[in-house]
Amino acid sequence: MEKIAVYWGAFNPPTLWHQEVMVKMITKWYVDKIIFSPDGQRLDKNYWISHQERKDILEVFASEICQKWLNIEFEDYFLKTNTPTTTMDVEEYYRQKLGFQPYHIFGIDTISSMPKWTWNKEKYLEIKLKKIFLMRKWFLLPENIDMENYLILDLDIIDISSTLVREMLKNKWKVSHVLTPWVYNYVLKNELYQN
Repeated sequence: MEKIAVYWGAFNPPTLWHQEVMVKMITKWYVDKIIFSPDGQRLDKNYWISHQERKDILEVFASEICQKWLNIEFEDYFLKTNTPTTTMDVEEYYRQKLGFQPYHIFGIDTISSMPKWTWNKEKYLEIKLKKIFLMRKWFLLPENIDMENYLILDLDIIDISSTLVREMLKNKWKVSHVLTPWVYNYVLKNELYQN
């Protein structure tokens, strides 16, 4: 059976870190295919730009990466619906769509907060969800991890967060080294995240 991972989140904006995560997971054969699936909205996020601007920038990013990598697929289902999304919504949608349970990609920092997510019924996330946690250089791994069905990968890639990129843009700092070329041009042309 094909090993598929869903990479969902805000990607606000999508960065070289997000691109490198997908490319390295494919080229190192951790998974056979990645579904890049941005959320529509989340109650815990402020997106800083309009929904249409965010949709446009994510489509630019997806077209740039999907042209080069056939086993990275862009799925805009949640982005189109623009309704509040949780990990369980994503899990249920893809389990039904694929007919089997995919892996879900998370930054390692969610390993501590995940058990506290209020909609996490009967510890589904810790026990049943198939998880791939990606190491970040600044995160100290807990000594005891009370979870099942998970992998922890260190892809050894540039460690940049969307939050930091937004801050850099707001302060008019150079960002060409942390964004893909098409996203960089789109952000500058439309003056996004600069207020």
